[in-house]
Amino acid sequence: MEWSKLKNVILLMLVCVNVILLLLVGSQENRDHRYREETLEAVQQVLEKGGITFGLDEVPEDLSLPLVTVTRDRDNEAAVAAALLGEVTLQGESEVRPRYTGPGGTAEFSMNGSFTIFLQPGVRTLKSGQDYEAASRECLQTMGITGTLEDLEMSGSDAVVTYCQSWEDSPLFSCPVIFYWQGEDLVRVEGQRLDGTVSESSNTKLLSTTTILVQFLAGINEGGYVCSRIDDMTAGYLTSSSTTRQVQLTPVWRFLTDTGTYYVDGVTGAFTPLE
Repeated sequence: MEWSKLKNVILLMLVCVNVILLLLVGSQENRDHRYREETLEAVQQVLEKGGITFGLDEVPEDLSLPLVTVTRDRDNEAAVAAALLGEVTLQGESEVRPRYTGPGGTAEFSMNGSFTIFLQPGVRTLKSGQDYEAASRECLQTMGITGTLEDLEMSGSDAVVTYCQSWEDSPLFSCPVIFYWQGEDLVRVEGQRLDGTVSESSNTKLLSTTTILVQFLAGINEGGYVCSRIDDMTAGYLTSSSTTRQVQLTPVWRFLTDTGTYYVDGVTGAFTPLE
């Protein structure tokens, strides 16, 4: 057989092999998708039998966040305080709970990341046409923190605006930043912050969404909690309550329900109600 004809035959055989492989992969993907849909439907039926309605339009994809350990960096605490208070000076030599003062007020920081900043009236005020959410977000960015709006509560002319800090675009549920407004004046900012570098990261195998939902239902029943509807499921992190420089970020699902907020650990499946 001439080489040109033989080459065409070989190319044709390779094309046929590739087509067969693609068909096999596509068939496997279809089976996997169908299995996932059937499993999720079964889980939703189990939830409904347990008296819980799944209020989301779609069930979220499986969690895909790494297990991360962060080495905390406290060097920029003065810069965070100065962002709201102007040039600050350190009062005392305490590394456990340093206190800074400036023309705009005072700020205190703790080893576990918690902080409180008190502002003099008139230092930070609403600008013309600015609402509390936009003004708080502007202050958050000035402090060098990224986050998402969690809540806004009004009481007369006062407001409390809560943001949730983000880590690599994922929410740190245990790191809120809360802004307290009296009229047009920002008078206090407090919360929990995490700043540092990743010292360890592992792509630990996480539980599937279906398993997480089963763990949620088991946690509700075993804890004697009352819940009739799941309004939201959000993937993010909870931080370890550590006073050391190293902080572990654990992937979790946060469940917002008609009666409260709950977390399910993406690694162990542990169920935790928001205290």
